[in-house]
Amino acid sequence: MRHAKSSWKESGLDDHDRPLNKRGSRDAPRMADSIHERAWSPDLILVSSSKRTLQTLSGMSHRFGRVPSQIRPGIYHATVNDLLLELEDMVQEGTTMILGHNPGSEILVNNLSGEWHSMPTATAVLLAESRGNWVVKEVIRPKEIQ
Repeated sequence: MRHAKSSWKESGLDDHDRPLNKRGSRDAPRMADSIHERAWSPDLILVSSSKRTLQTLSGMSHRFGRVPSQIRPGIYHATVNDLLLELEDMVQEGTTMILGHNPGSEILVNNLSGEWHSMPTATAVLLAESRGNWVVKEVIRPKEIQ
C-alpha cells in the first residue's frame, strides 16, 4: 500500500516529516474499511518511518489497531531491492502489508507480478504468491471506492 495524500504546505519541512493533508486523513480510514470488507486485512504491517506513512497507519487503526506493525526506516526511499529484502520478513501464512511510497510501491508490484498498476496515494494492491509466482488479485484506489 502507498501512504495517503500528504501535505506540501510547509515548504521548509523535510520530506520525511511531511504530514497527511485533509484528503489523506479522510482516505486512510476509508481504505482500511475497504480492505477489511474484502477480507484481506493484514496479519503484519511493515511501515516506513516517515510521518505520512505512520499517520496513514494511525488512520487505519480502527480496523488494524491490533495487527502487529514494525517501523522500517529502510522502506523510506526504498529501491525495489530494498523492498524485496523487507519481504523476507513477511508472515508465511497470512497477509503482510508494506506501507510505503512511490515509485517503490509501483515498481515492487511490477517486479513481482510483471504487471504495471498506477498507484496514486492510498492505493492498495493485493498480491498472492503461489509456488514462487505472484499474481495481482485486486487493486483498490480511494477514488474508486464508494
